[in-house]
Parts: sequence; structure tokens; C-alpha cells
Amino acid sequence: MNTVIYMMNIQNLYLIKNEITSSVTMQEDTDTNIKKFELPGSKTHYAPSLSFTISHMQLSIEPDFKSKTISCEQQLEIIAIQDLDEIILDICELHIKSVFYIDVVATDAVTSDDSDSDNRTKRLNFRKYGDKLIIKLDKMLSEGTVFRIIIVYSAKPRKGFYFIEPDEYYPKKNLQAWTQGQAIDSKYWFPCLDHPLVKFESEISVIVPRKFIAISNGKLQVAKVHRWIRGEDDNKVNEKGKKQEEEKRVFTWAEPSPHSAYVTSVVIGKFVERRETYNHDIELLYYVPEDKKNYAERSFEHTVHMIRFFEEYLDTKYPYSKYSQVTVEDFMYGGMENSSCTTLTIDTLHDKKAHLDYTSDHLVSHELAHQWFGDLVTCRDWQHIWLNEGFATYCEALYWESSRGIDEFQYYMTQTADDYFDEANSRYKRPIVTKIYKHPDDLFDRHTYEKAGCILHMLRNYIGDKYFKRSLKTYLERYANSVAETDDLRKVLELESGASLQQFFDQWLFRAGHPELKIEFSADSKIVKLKIEQSQDGETFEFNLDIKLVFSSPDRKNEEGGGRARGEEEEIHTLNIFEKENVIQIPIDKKGKEIEWFSIDPQFKVLKTFSLKAPKEMLVRQLQNGRTVIERIQSARALKDHSSEDIIESLQKAVMEDRFWGVSVEAAKTLGSIKSDSAYMALKRCLCSSAIKHPKIRRAIVRAVGEFKKEDSFDLFKSILLHKDQSYFVEAEAATAIGKIKNRQSIPILKKAIETASFQDIVAQGAMTGLKEFIGDKEIAALLIKKSRYGNNHRVRETATFSLGKFVHENHEVFDHLKNLLTDKWFRVRINACRAFADAEEPKAIAELAWVTEHDLDYRVRRIAEECINLIKESMKTPKEVVSIRTEVDKLKSNSLEMMQKMNRLERELH
Repeated sequence: MNTVIYMMNIQNLYLIKNEITSSVTMQEDTDTNIKKFELPGSKTHYAPSLSFTISHMQLSIEPDFKSKTISCEQQLEIIAIQDLDEIILDICELHIKSVFYIDVVATDAVTSDDSDSDNRTKRLNFRKYGDKLIIKLDKMLSEGTVFRIIIVYSAKPRKGFYFIEPDEYYPKKNLQAWTQGQAIDSKYWFPCLDHPLVKFESEISVIVPRKFIAISNGKLQVAKVHRWIRGEDDNKVNEKGKKQEEEKRVFTWAEPSPHSAYVTSVVIGKFVERRETYNHDIELLYYVPEDKKNYAERSFEHTVHMIRFFEEYLDTKYPYSKYSQVTVEDFMYGGMENSSCTTLTIDTLHDKKAHLDYTSDHLVSHELAHQWFGDLVTCRDWQHIWLNEGFATYCEALYWESSRGIDEFQYYMTQTADDYFDEANSRYKRPIVTKIYKHPDDLFDRHTYEKAGCILHMLRNYIGDKYFKRSLKTYLERYANSVAETDDLRKVLELESGASLQQFFDQWLFRAGHPELKIEFSADSKIVKLKIEQSQDGETFEFNLDIKLVFSSPDRKNEEGGGRARGEEEEIHTLNIFEKENVIQIPIDKKGKEIEWFSIDPQFKVLKTFSLKAPKEMLVRQLQNGRTVIERIQSARALKDHSSEDIIESLQKAVMEDRFWGVSVEAAKTLGSIKSDSAYMALKRCLCSSAIKHPKIRRAIVRAVGEFKKEDSFDLFKSILLHKDQSYFVEAEAATAIGKIKNRQSIPILKKAIETASFQDIVAQGAMTGLKEFIGDKEIAALLIKKSRYGNNHRVRETATFSLGKFVHENHEVFDHLKNLLTDKWFRVRINACRAFADAEEPKAIAELAWVTEHDLDYRVRRIAEECINLIKESMKTPKEVVSIRTEVDKLKSNSLEMMQKMNRLERELH
């Protein structure tokens, strides 16, 4: 799902992905749950035992948009795995009207004109118990028996099947209906075994008003018009006393490839269809609302290239006969990889100006990759969900490498790792593969997505690209149309590469955490000395670490500006790191040569964090001459502990001249973290330079200047906002930055920016984030209350809601409003209301949040509420011995809230 992966494009936007990892890791407090993944009530989950399985589902469904109900008839073909006299299916809030048994053998034996149906169809007794439908068979059936069950039912679903309609607050909203099954919500709209272990073929017929179309899994078999006589059952007539006729359409889609319940999909609405063909026989269909039809090409233009790339890299054909992408209103994620028919948020459609910063390629490639990893081969149990999401995340990066080049790929992987480190530092560390949780939704986090993607990158480097690709082909072939677990992948990798990988999997997938290194480097003319300490809690890791040494003749000057300087020679030394403290000495056998600079793991083969002590001159030369993006970013980050004029000058030069925008971004961030007057002036020079065109670099500079909160930057930010930048995102960053200055002259400017129309209302979001700096201003609080109300854009409402956390104290109206928002219709507003109370450290909110943890229908909201209660309780502890504990607690709270905000964005983009 695209788990996991928000309002901005997670992989593409520096705002989300490009956070420098803090060198301080908080110790887990055993008295709280802030750093624990397993919340109270977590338990061990296993894949279910099966006495039968479902091989085929035929489903006819008719939605009623007025009553928001569905009327359905389902036929399941079932195979008995054991002798059995009852079957138990998952259901939730379904009204079961009747259940029938069909003897397949008897049915096949009866001729078409045989009127004796008693031997074929029998009514069965059934009962509901909790979320289970227990059907009593009329006899004991032996192992291997194939039979069919017909279930007639109706429902008014609160989950799983969603009706979207315009109202007085959102009159322009499109009338639609769509389903979302992951993780375990399909049982809200059809009886099933709601677990990835069970996969079945399907044929789904959807009866809709003629103005609509319906999309589902597989290929379209029938799309025909029927006349229905309204009132046949209820005798309703028109004003002339005649029966009312209504034309409806029936769409029947058939998917012969087995798929799990959670990727079963129906989407209904009025869409413009765009169509193309791949490889002569695979239909590619793109569905967008009429008013967004001009945006479709910008979002989906690379789909063909992506399919071709994945087929070539995986050496496995696209597994289905068609691929549709449907953009819908109010979708809770970025996308969902329903087999052969992905559902996407309408917010991925974007205009030309947004395209400077934003691309749909990450989202589209992620969901497309799931057609192989997740749909063709499905994780056997939720504990192995990384086999779906980790692969889809890494496949995004692989496509980025193919389409954009090695620099973009390496920065992409750096950002992916940073996202995982954010979660590991501020929320929790957990094994990627774990069966201990409260709800499967717990597992859709940055461990499952980003860390797992990085581990796959490590595997690729560990066994080599040739064997990695060969292994993926074998894995997909061996488990096609079936399920797999983590050890299945390990065995295939070992088979194809000859490598022993049990230790690798134990360390990186079944253990929590990652190496946290403290590295000290020194050198003279004869020897290099390295001290590498593993500072993480718990066990040490064992891994190989590449150290690159770069030598140059002492009488030859470097040619700065990137690339290898003349006369340079490189050596790669691979060190085996396994002790808590590792002291390594590398003899130098280079007559007349000096070490110019060095780098740690220049190809990013190991997932780790590290702090580095080294001569600043070497770090500067690494920044100037590093051949890989990894090396230059590494040096830019390491220089944050230096503030001399020469360092400032080198960082400014990197911002303005580095050949890759990501290095410029990192150099700007480092200047922002140095916090000296010289660093500030360097950033201002960069901001005022007409030479910097890349919007992501300019955004990074604006953000870094904003961190200084200096009054004399007011006019710079004001100019950006009043004269309109070419980038929405630069404007948004300027709005946030001008607010940090806390000059009241910025208030009317920000109020005007809130009304600025922009892609995903990103400028308005930045403006509200800026306004929340004026703590205690009741007029601003009232404005944020207004913007958080139902009727505003959801993204505006979410940002306004979270911003209200700064105004809770001594403002009863804000408290009461946030309390009401805890039951809002939009789940992300409810989440941000929880976060706002945590940001305010408001003890009075604990009781309200406790209610949410027990009653909210959405488990994601319940988990966030529980985490926010823990944050508030932690903030209430009075420091007893060390004053710095308070600072660290505040930092942890801030990081945790920021991390939850980012996870919200990630979930929206990548599910």
C-alpha cells in the first residue's frame, strides 16, 4: 500500500524526506511507552489455520447512493481442506438475509431443463458471532470436496466501502463510491477470509445509474444497459400514477488470477477515461474527473516506461491483462495497489507550477511495483508485510535510478534512510518482522517501508546486482499467485547467490535498531588510524564497512569543483566491524603521496548513522571533490560542528555551485544549523543570488534562513510572498519562515497567503504554520478555528487543527473546539486534534484522548491518541536531578509529534 509512503510527495519533496538525523538518541524510559512500539494490549498474532479455502468469488453489488447502502449477492466456491460441517467467514456489520448451499457435482450433472433443484440448492442455517458468520452445513463434507455457498446480504458500511457525495459545505465534490480493504476492512462489504493468506479468483458485477461507470479487478466482460422498474417492490409511482423506469448499467469484471480480499476493489463514479495499450495486449486505463482531465498526462505519462523497466529488471512480465489507475475524492492514502486496478488520491493530479517540485512518479511506480510484490506474490501474514511494502519502496528507487540517474538514486536512498532514522529516534525501534502488535495497521510505518527498502538495497550490494536480480525473478516465479514469508525470500537469495544469509536476516530484519557509530579518523605519512565504536544500546552488529582513501601528490594542487582531482589515487579498504569498539590501522604505502580526503561507505552499502571526528580540511576537500552524492552529503553534514570562516565559505560555495541539487540542499541545512552570523550572511547571499534557479535549493535556503528568526530577513520573505515565487513550495516555506520572526507586520501578509489558491493548498498550510508562532493572539486563534471547521479544504483543516495546539492554554474556546474535532468526520483532523493536545501538553485532554482510544472507528486514530496520552504524561513529570531532562523530554515530544506529522504525510502518499 502506498503504506506506507502525505500532502506532499514523500519521496520527492525535501520538506518531508530530507531531515538530518540527530546525533543524540534518547534512552528508552521504562516507565513510559514513548519509545515502545508495542502499546499495552499488543499480543502475538499468527497466520490463521484453515479448514477450507476460497477458490472463486462471484459478487453482484448494487449501491444506493441516497441511503448509502449496498445490496449484494455473493457466490463463493469453497474447497474443503479438512473434513468439515461448518464454515466460518469474516464479516463486520453485514445484514445477512439468507445462505444457500450448492452441490457442485450435482449441479454439473443436472441438465438445463431439469426442474428438480432440491439436489442442487439448499437453504442453510447460520448465525453471527462478533465479526464472524458461522454457516452450518447440512452434512459432514470430506476433505477435497468442492462446493458453493450463496450469501444474500445488505450493508450500510462504515468502513471498507465509502460513499462520497457533495453537500452544502462541499458542493463541488464529485459523487463517487470506492472501496479500501487494507488491512482488514474488506469484511465490511463482503464476507471473506480477511487475511492475505487466502487468494481467490473473482467476478464482480456492479449495478449503477447509467451516468456512472464502475471499475474493478480484471478485465471488463460486460457493460450493458438495463431498464429497471422503480417501485416493483415498494409500489412507488410517479405523479401520474405510473411505475417509474430507470436505466442502469451493469459492469462485470473478471480477474482469473487469484488475489487476497484486501486488494479486491470497486470504484464507482463519473470519470473521463484515457486509454493506451502496452505491448499490444495490456490495456492501460486512466480515470480522472472531468474537471481534472488536463492533468492526467502529467501524472501518468511515464506508466508505460515504468512497466517496461520493471519487466526488464525483474525479468518477469506484468502479471495481469490490464492496469487501471483511478483518482478518487477523499481517499485516505496516496494509493492502494488493488490487483490490476490501483486507486489513487485525486491530489496526485497537479498543475504545471506544482510540477516544478512535485511528481506523481513515486506514487505511480510504488503502486505499479506492488502488482508484482504484494499482488502476484503476497505476504503470507501481516508480520511479513515488508515483502510487499519494502519491495515497492525500493522499486521506486530502482525506477528513479533508471529514469533520473545515479545521483538522484543515491540521494533518494539517503532520504529514505533519513525517514527511517527519524522514526527510530523519535518514536520507536522495532524488528521489521514482528508478530507482536495490536492491529495490523501498526505495521504500516517507516520500518516496513523505508527501513525495509534500505535493507533490500543492502542485500543488492551484499550479493551483487546480478544475483539480486536473478533471485527476484526466481522468487516471483516460485511464489506467483501464491503467498510467501521472509524465510522464503532468504532461501531463494541463498539458492541463487550461494551466500549464507541467516545472520544477515537475523540482524537486519528480526532485530530492532541499526548500527550507531562514533568514528574518529587520523592519519600521518605512514598510517591511517580509525576508531569505530558501536554506541547503540543492545547487541553489536557485524557488517563490512568500506573506507575510501584518496591520495594526492603533495606538490599537486586539487582541482576543486567536483570530480577526481588530477594526480589522485583511490583505495577502498573493506573493514569487518563486529566489536563494540574497533580500532583499525591501515598502513600507507604511497611514496610521495598524501591523503587528501576519505569517505565512509561511499556507495551507502550499510544502513547506519555515524558521527565523525576528522580534520576539517579533509572534510572540505571531500565536499569539493567527492565523486558520489553520498560522499559530498556526508561531508556537508559532518561540517555542522565547525563554524570557521573557511568552512562557511566552502558550504556557501557548495550551495551555489555543486552539480547536484541535493548536495546544495544539505549544505544549506548545515549553514542553518551552525547558527553563526557568518552562516546567516552566507545564506542571505545565496537567497539573493539570481544564479540559484532550482526550486528545491531555494526552498532549503529559505527554510535555513528562517531558522535564524532574524528581523532583517523579514523583507526577503515578504518579497517572496507578495511578488509570488515560481514555486508554490518556496512561497509556503517563506510563509512559515516569516512567522518565526514574530513581527506583527507579517500577520496581514500571512492572512492573505491563507487565501492563496495553490496545489494542495500548500501556501495556506505554510501560512498557518507561520501564524501559530503568535501564541496567545486570540484573533489568530479564532482564524485557525474558522479554518479548521468542516467546509474548508481537508489539508487546510488539518494544518489549522494542529496549529491550534499553541493556543490551548487559557483559551477555553480552543480547548472545546479541539475536543469537538476529536469526533470530526475526517480522520486526519481527528488525528491532528490529538496531536494538538499533545503539543500543548494539556493534562485536561487525557480523558478526552482516552475516550478516542476506546471508541474511534479508525484504529490509526486510536493509536495516535494513545501515543499522545503518553507524550502528555511524560511532559507532566518534574525533573528531579538534572535540569537537562526537561529539555530532552521537550525535544523528544517535539520530535515525536513531528514524526507523527510526517507519518501522516507518508501514509497519504504511499500506502
